[in-house]
Amino acid sequence: MMMPSQQQPITAQEEEQKKRSQHVKRIVRRDATFLLIGAIAAIIFSWMELNAGSIEYRGINADARLLQQKTTTTHNNTSMIIDAGYIATTPIHNFLKANRNWNDFFALINTVVGVFVPMLYIAWQTLWIGDYEPAFRYLIIMGLRGICGWCTFLPPDPSYLMSFQDVPDIFQCMMKDCGDVEMAQVNPFLSFFSGHVATLVMCVNHMYVRRNTKMSYFFHVFNVLQIIRLLATRGHYSIDIVIAWFMATRVSNPAGRLGRYFSRGDGSSFESALPSSASEVFEKFTGVDAVKHEARMSVLLKTSEVQNLLLHLQDDNEVFTEPTARLVAEGKLDELLCLISSSSRKAKCS
Repeated sequence: MMMPSQQQPITAQEEEQKKRSQHVKRIVRRDATFLLIGAIAAIIFSWMELNAGSIEYRGINADARLLQQKTTTTHNNTSMIIDAGYIATTPIHNFLKANRNWNDFFALINTVVGVFVPMLYIAWQTLWIGDYEPAFRYLIIMGLRGICGWCTFLPPDPSYLMSFQDVPDIFQCMMKDCGDVEMAQVNPFLSFFSGHVATLVMCVNHMYVRRNTKMSYFFHVFNVLQIIRLLATRGHYSIDIVIAWFMATRVSNPAGRLGRYFSRGDGSSFESALPSSASEVFEKFTGVDAVKHEARMSVLLKTSEVQNLLLHLQDDNEVFTEPTARLVAEGKLDELLCLISSSSRKAKCS
């Protein structure tokens, strides 16, 4: 009589292969999910960009609206937009208007360095490195830009210097006949806030944190030149520039934290970063959570222990590298204190 075969115990190598296989599946699921989200977002953002000036989508009769604007302008001269950035860049505007070839040349450089390079950087970080922080920041920036521009559409300035080497004019050229740039009708585009500036600031700051300091310095200088060009060509109002910088450096931070969670490929860790209750959703939506966090940090930083520790470590760059930022984002206070504590850094943190 044959005895039933007993199940062989799983070896350490087989267990390791099983864990590796599960990890790969999580990564593939993560990447596929993001590609689907990104495709949907791209469709929505592009439609909003191309139909920004179509007021009929907002339930308003276009002819009646234009008649109202003409009547208002006739009786009220304060409807004219006064922009300090336009006034400051008037000499450059006049030069580019008189030399449209130079305008096209600078627009081409801006498109390659200021638009395509950040897009390639985000794609490289996302698909090759597996760092989803820039991608999540970009999605929230473009999403908020679409909402702001859709709620209040700022029309292009009448003196806008169009160029088919510029974005978004290049897409108008691809979809329509590229005629005389000086006579072509400007296709309405979202102005508030500047996607050029916000995207580049976000990418450059990410480079700096990853210790690509020289590249960061270069692109920050380029961004300043880009801002001057955008104002000189009347492609953006000054308020577009100011809010874009603020959006990239402050408002997109929660999206960056979600991106770091998503990068781990662990669904449970990403879910733990999302609001867990209705009150938490309310606090995040209204901004109360940031106020509470600042109040708690203010109290914490007043303690003598924390002040002495920070004074001791303020010149130690190794403490403020990526592991520390990741632990802060994940809320692992015990591991964070173990990492930065001068007495326990020599020991292995449990």
